[in-house]
Amino acid sequence: MPTAVSTVFGIAGAFCILLGFYRTSIGKWTGRSLWYELDNLLGASLLIVYQLSIGAYVTLVLNVVWVVVAFVGITSIAQRRRGLRKK
Repeated sequence: MPTAVSTVFGIAGAFCILLGFYRTSIGKWTGRSLWYELDNLLGASLLIVYQLSIGAYVTLVLNVVWVVVAFVGITSIAQRRRGLRKK
């Protein structure tokens, strides 16, 4: 059963993901930007908290994968930046 706090987490998570989609669509961010990946990581993590509270396990799997992909993207960006600093 969702609590008020978990509902706020769910709303905030959905907002984060939609914000990232919007900002990428209008050209403010790219799909390879750190801000885009951080936004996806935060949004999906918040949605996971909400989905656990309501037992929505099917969509929970989607957001776990979303978090993993965002984490891989952040790691890739960090590696690229380290490579640029060494040159």
